[in-house]
Amino acid sequence: MKDRRFRLLAILLALSILGAACSKNETTEKTKKKTESPEYEQHEMETKDPDAETSETEETTEPSQRDTSARTSPTPTPTPEVIPLLTEADIQSMNNNNAIIVKNDEGHVSTIVGRFFHRPVADVEEAIDAVKGVQELLGLQTGYFPLAMYGATYDGYTYYTLKQIYGDLTVQNATLKIVLDPEGYPCMLQSSLVTNLGYAVSDPKINGSQAEQIVLSQVGAGYSVMHEYTKKTCLADEISQAQHCFQVVTNNPDGTIGFDMPYIIHFVDYDGNYIKSYPTGFLPDDSNIADYGNDSYFTDLVPENRTYTIDRNGESYAFTVPISYNSVDQQYYMADPSRKIIVADFFEFEFNDRNLVFETSSDPDNWSENHLITYYNYIRSYDFYNAFHIQSTDSFGMPMLILTGYCDENREPVNNACNMGVTNGWSVFGAADVNTYCYSLDVCAHEFTHGVSGFARQGNIYANEFGAINEAFSDIMGNICEMYMGDTWDTDWLLGETSGNTMRSMSNPYLYNQPIFIGDPYYLSPSLQGMYGIQDNGGVHINNTLISYLCYKLYAAGMTLDDLARFFLCAMEMHTPTADYDDLYAIFVAAAQLCGHAEIIPVISQHWADTNLTGDRSKNAESVAINGFQRINIPFESYELATHCIVSVYYSNGQIALQALCQPDGVASILIPADDNSYIIIVEEYSDEFWSAKTGEKALDYYGTGWTTDANNMGTFTMDSGDVATLPVYS
Repeated sequence: MKDRRFRLLAILLALSILGAACSKNETTEKTKKKTESPEYEQHEMETKDPDAETSETEETTEPSQRDTSARTSPTPTPTPEVIPLLTEADIQSMNNNNAIIVKNDEGHVSTIVGRFFHRPVADVEEAIDAVKGVQELLGLQTGYFPLAMYGATYDGYTYYTLKQIYGDLTVQNATLKIVLDPEGYPCMLQSSLVTNLGYAVSDPKINGSQAEQIVLSQVGAGYSVMHEYTKKTCLADEISQAQHCFQVVTNNPDGTIGFDMPYIIHFVDYDGNYIKSYPTGFLPDDSNIADYGNDSYFTDLVPENRTYTIDRNGESYAFTVPISYNSVDQQYYMADPSRKIIVADFFEFEFNDRNLVFETSSDPDNWSENHLITYYNYIRSYDFYNAFHIQSTDSFGMPMLILTGYCDENREPVNNACNMGVTNGWSVFGAADVNTYCYSLDVCAHEFTHGVSGFARQGNIYANEFGAINEAFSDIMGNICEMYMGDTWDTDWLLGETSGNTMRSMSNPYLYNQPIFIGDPYYLSPSLQGMYGIQDNGGVHINNTLISYLCYKLYAAGMTLDDLARFFLCAMEMHTPTADYDDLYAIFVAAAQLCGHAEIIPVISQHWADTNLTGDRSKNAESVAINGFQRINIPFESYELATHCIVSVYYSNGQIALQALCQPDGVASILIPADDNSYIIIVEEYSDEFWSAKTGEKALDYYGTGWTTDANNMGTFTMDSGDVATLPVYS
């Protein structure tokens, strides 16, 4: 059996124009594994080991390290190529003014669609030479060290995925994508690289154990630390700033807060201050460079296809799955040695030191129906992606572990289903016994897609726009998979319909109270608190229809399921953790061009216009008037103050009507029903953004001209349908 190990290879480049010094990364030996298809090839990067002994005639990596006096060189040392620094005008000139250039909130370029280098390149090292030419546009004023993760070739285009390292740290959520066209020219770039890595790092005043205690004191009861993941790291947040800190991973005790996120990653700075946290399905582990010998679990298993019939949503449903016999213990396993998929117990793996208790039976016909259909649907998700030459979630055939009996540490069932990321060399999924979510292929394919897109992004910020894009890709590919495999009767692109628990509609989002455009009645504004898990992590599930609705439009416009799958897989391969809606538009345009479907670009552009995704989303939401509602905009004196506040709207009888948080621009934008009710608008202030302690509140005064703490001066207001009003600044 081939060795599946995957190593992270440091590309040691002398970025002399940045004044950078190289650093060394340890590597593990591996055997490169490719698919056989000439159309799509996933491959790992081959680079020279910088520590390997060189012969007399070999050159060292950097020109500055060459010692020509120590040996005779048969040819002169070549002069290093001078890489010109490009401007936006230069890039437009290369592309006949048709390049797309997207900037982030800091004003740095985050996405380029179009050629941005003067010549073809032969490999990843030369591709990074092209990055040197746009370093100033990207805001890279200090040294950075990209870490080559993997490459992919699709229809003649080559994709490189790189991670940023700084010193001995891999920077969290800092990923770079470079795409080469069939002629070898760099033609697309998408970046989440961090721009402020040049600051001095002080020694920590705390250690890892103290960081864990700080986290536990912050979050309270119900959380348990996963000690093996506590380490120093470098955190890149939403606006691409870097900060050295400790990461601490805990469980997510509220399993229903997010559909797919069983863990929470917390960050504590070197001074002992709690920075932030976010829920995730991807453990920040280096297990993907280690070999845990998981292939050996399948060695003695002999599969036999067996057919079962269950009740699925009131109908008799028959399906066939491989059940494997192990002659060593004479037990049958719910396992597929061909695809390397196996079912085990959730509690034992999650809460008993990664203990593997596989699902076995002495009778091959005696299994939980829930577990059987879950196993079957993950097999079909695997087969769907394999049809597009993506083997398992990492494209290299990583073994899959399906954990049934999803529960908490007290064995209380969790009503959820999730992708649990990569742990101990497994691609892990959790499935509950108390629901029927996994009876639907689109749900299992949704979770499977989280694994595929997570590997593509090489990072995950599961909140606000980033999380909504993440969820949209999973809904899109889940539905395409289900329809592609012929396992649904619906034409509305529903999610979970065959399980009896329909959750969303991609063709008509309003059916399940999801938005169609920025600022509509179901839209949840992004917020800082979204990073802490508040309001669906800033609307990651609710707002995902802003993007998934486009898939239905493309299908209605005539794209086949096969074309849709290839288009969205191409887009998934080109996005990084901090790609927002602006970046995603450029990514979709690039994907349409690369997949040979330039005719859909007008549909994409019209969708962005119709949904208010173009431009400043905060301002777009604040300007939208809706019949039946009055929009109230409350600007805050400072963003810091805004993040410490909650806007609460009460009926005149004192009952709560709704609550809202501030958008990234420091304005709370609220739609209040224009009905016969009178409302009171109150801003509640707290000591910090975690709302640890309430420090006061103010109400809109009787005349609507200011804010008051005097209950006798508090005003009650009726709303005007279709109106937009901006209240006095809250200070």
